[in-house]
Amino acid sequence: MNTGSVSLIIPVFNLLAFVAVGACQTPHANAINEPVRPHSSIDLSKINEHVTSEFLKAWNSSHNGVDKVEAVVLIFCKVDGSYFATALGQTNEPNKFRFKWDPAAIAIAHTHPTSIDPKPSKEDMRVADRLGVPILTMSRWGMYMYDPGTQRTTKVQNSLDWLEPSSWVQISDRRQDK
Repeated sequence: MNTGSVSLIIPVFNLLAFVAVGACQTPHANAINEPVRPHSSIDLSKINEHVTSEFLKAWNSSHNGVDKVEAVVLIFCKVDGSYFATALGQTNEPNKFRFKWDPAAIAIAHTHPTSIDPKPSKEDMRVADRLGVPILTMSRWGMYMYDPGTQRTTKVQNSLDWLEPSSWVQISDRRQDK
């Protein structure tokens, strides 16, 4: 079966921000339709200046949440356990974002416009469950994370604190064991 990347189109109201899974283990799905069991939650304290700079690129691409342009960031884990991220830009498609899924990603983060609920939508949760990675939503009102391992949504940062690298240093490992 093809293990290449898969394109996803998710309506803006349904996009989620995905964040890294557990001890940087990569899901083994060969296609987006194959369910993946989550390994564990992301260690939010590993979000660093590089990752937050990619969050800022996405936030700027989304016009700071003012309109319905969406942006996505994929989060990855290096061999040494540290995280890095890649902002995928934007496609200027209203209410949706098209991007290629990389199975090496441990989480997905995406912007939510200020005019909608800042928490992950039901569709965001379905995508996270299917891919087996946490999803994060970035908005003016804070950052929320849905973790498919615990099936819980939590607010992980207030306001725009998620753009500040030092705001992540104080967060302890939020690994949730089943």
